Amino acid sequence: MKRFVTALLATVVFAAIFSGFSYVPTSQREPNVYYFGFFETMVFVIIYASPVYFLVGLPSSILIDKIVIKVYGKSKWNRYFWRLGFYSLAGILISVILLVFIQNNDLLEAIPFTICCMIASNIYFHLYLLVSKVMKKNTLVW
Repeated sequence: MKRFVTALLATVVFAAIFSGFSYVPTSQREPNVYYFGFFETMVFVIIYASPVYFLVGLPSSILIDKIVIKVYGKSKWNRYFWRLGFYSLAGILISVILLVFIQNNDLLEAIPFTICCMIASNIYFHLYLLVSKVMKKNTLVW
């Protein structure tokens, strides 16, 4: 349940961040050119990012967490940094797979897309830590 809630939150947070960066203020817009608004961009990002988060991100997250807990022991900081690295690597690998799938060979487009996927995976990771902490705290209260 934690991972599902995290994927849902991560999709919305990533969409909001992406929309914020891609928004063009009215004062900077060219005449007779259509620009997507903040919420339009957010809806499109949610439509495209949510399947990736749910179909690829959830299984990747389970696999990463099992590997790190099994191999890298009990140190909280050790596990954090290894998980951070593995989540970043997973974002990069997913971007490469998506770029191969859409047959994009342009390096100038591939680098920002890869960075964007790495940021998306790190948003999921940190929200997962937050959701885990909140759910843990709430179960102790009940």
